[in-house]
Amino acid sequence: MRSTLEPVEPTKVRINVVVEPDELRPAIDRTTRRLSREVRVPGFRKGKVPRQVIEARIGRDALLAEAIEQEAVPEFYAKAIEEHGVQPLSRAKVEPPSYEDGKPLEFSATVEVKPEIELPSYRGIEVERPTLEVTDEHVDAQLERLRDRVAQLEVIGRPLTGGDFAQIDLRATHHTTEIPELTRSDFLYEVGSGTVVPKLDEELEGKRKGDILRFNATLPDEAGEQLAGREVTFQVLVKEAKTKVLPKLDDDFAQEASEFDTLDELKADLRRRLEDAAAGQLASELETRVLQAYLDQVEVPLPESLVHDELHYRANRFAQQLGMMGANLDQYLEAIGQTSDDVEADLRAQSERAVKAQLVLEAVADAERFEVSDQEVDAEIRRQAQRVGRDPEEVRGALAEGRAGVISGDILRSKALALMVEHAVQRDPAPDDESEPKE
Repeated sequence: MRSTLEPVEPTKVRINVVVEPDELRPAIDRTTRRLSREVRVPGFRKGKVPRQVIEARIGRDALLAEAIEQEAVPEFYAKAIEEHGVQPLSRAKVEPPSYEDGKPLEFSATVEVKPEIELPSYRGIEVERPTLEVTDEHVDAQLERLRDRVAQLEVIGRPLTGGDFAQIDLRATHHTTEIPELTRSDFLYEVGSGTVVPKLDEELEGKRKGDILRFNATLPDEAGEQLAGREVTFQVLVKEAKTKVLPKLDDDFAQEASEFDTLDELKADLRRRLEDAAAGQLASELETRVLQAYLDQVEVPLPESLVHDELHYRANRFAQQLGMMGANLDQYLEAIGQTSDDVEADLRAQSERAVKAQLVLEAVADAERFEVSDQEVDAEIRRQAQRVGRDPEEVRGALAEGRAGVISGDILRSKALALMVEHAVQRDPAPDDESEPKE
């Protein structure tokens, strides 16, 4: 077998293969044996049909075409890509083979591959240093959330107002038919929350224990396809009026709401947690800035098969997220004021960036000759298993059934990005350009 390799596009190569007649004979013999087991010929048992009979039955040209298509081309294509070190990203497009009985077989296969990337220096990438300061205001906001969680509800004699809680019996009917989804007893409802219908909040404002309300309201889209748009009659009995009483910020509160004895200890712990979270956000933001700054410097031809796979994955995930929110695509598009073409273009742009980042980081890993040890793979499997609450061997088995090298690839790309971040040059941000931490 002789083969040559020629680039036809930045992400495609053509492999030209020539197979001598003697090398082709084993493929013909294998095809003959297979057909002798498949073809029924009166007077012969399966697998015992002579080659001459097979040829007479289906014709020699048909036999040779079957041997070339099913046996020879796959076999010698596999040998050729191994010989040239080609790692295909897609199925090969094989041009119709050229063959005459007794002469060499010639065929060409075009396949998508990773592009060659000219890497500018990935050490010394300049980015603006991300900043995130934890202030007393952030600590106080955390304290207020904690106070709200341990607050007590106390009965009040005054009229209800926004932020108060009404314990109610709620009955909803459409004409004379009760709507079970909206009918509740001893329902603790926060006035002003708008979780049933906005008019319920309006009706409860200023009411007291013992008041009985009756009103009509049209159900919003959030009620679901079956109920949205219906005009419903609500009957409400106010059984109790309550208000939320926040505890005082003192040592007693700290002991009730946490494992600490004093308010100062609780504040110190909240600050430490916020600072730890801020450090994680800063590290993530720095990685994002370094990678984006470098991607802006690099031109990368993108293999369409990789973009297609990434786009398919992101579109499926987007559909799942909409389903979890109980929304469909039309409702989402109406909410954000976009078209389906806008969403598709955005998903494609995200996919193209993800593929570009993957190829660039893999090129950096190759340039640095990074490797992944079995111990690193095992540690990553254990980490993923712990994150999803599964047994490590179960995760390992699931990976083996799919892309076995996915973890190694993730580790290599992480190493490449870590190297780029380690050697990045961070400049101070412009004045008054500091970010607010996420609480």
